[in-house]
Amino acid sequence: MNGFGKEIFEIVYLSLYEAEEKYEILHKKFESLHSFFDKFHNISFPIIYSLKFYEKYDKLPIIYIITPTNNRVETQLADLTRLRNTLWLVPKIVWILIEDSAVKTRKIENFLKLSKMSYVHLSEETPDDWRVQSSEKSWSKPRGVLQRNKGIQWLRENSGWLDHSGVVYFADDDNTYDIRLFEEMRYTKTVSVWPVAFVGELMYERPICKINKVIGWFRSWGDKRPFPIDMAGFAVNLKLLLAHPSARFSHLVLRGMQESHLLSHLVSINELEPKAQNCTRVDICLAHEYSKDT
Repeated sequence: MNGFGKEIFEIVYLSLYEAEEKYEILHKKFESLHSFFDKFHNISFPIIYSLKFYEKYDKLPIIYIITPTNNRVETQLADLTRLRNTLWLVPKIVWILIEDSAVKTRKIENFLKLSKMSYVHLSEETPDDWRVQSSEKSWSKPRGVLQRNKGIQWLRENSGWLDHSGVVYFADDDNTYDIRLFEEMRYTKTVSVWPVAFVGELMYERPICKINKVIGWFRSWGDKRPFPIDMAGFAVNLKLLLAHPSARFSHLVLRGMQESHLLSHLVSINELEPKAQNCTRVDICLAHEYSKDT
């Protein structure tokens, strides 16, 4: 090999050697970066989930979330904090929180102010005759009736400036919700429905669907209920609710009929909109074990 050829060989050899070294360095950095992003994605899924709505935020229908709450010394703030932490991650919502009290309390007022959310704070006291007494079963009387009606009343009284493409959801403060549930309900045109876990004596209750239509119900009790569904298992289009002034809850109906009483004013079973993969996903709403009584 002449001198010129030897120089070319050395240059090529060195270039390949340096390239191999650089490849090893870059490969290690890539593996490290890949590992970091794997961890980052797992840790920050809620942030990434929320950010994906950024570009279409202005066009998102608002979800109006009506939550009755009562003064439970041991658990009220804990339950509300858990619910608030979920709602923090849901874009475009208004939280309507109604206390079972003659007046709004400073405790809940401060809680809502610190949340930095869009909220409405109301109060409506339940008369003693309609309260569950210490000698009565917890399910003997419905809870949250007047408070939910107060929330509905606020929507009607302020309908002029509300988002009529929005949706109304009754979220009790002692239930657990997957953030994906709220995107399932957001584009509801009539009344949307889905499964609810841990209801009554069953692991779950759900509508039975065929070709995107509700044809029956898998439920634990209440054969005579027109809509045997938990309060956590449906959402209502705001425009539809406003179009039916008599649609509300009532203390005068039989036990377990609150949901049916409201929905019977709004839709027939054929008009229900199944969500959550034709009502087969049970993991998006985990209800409190006594939620059917409230």
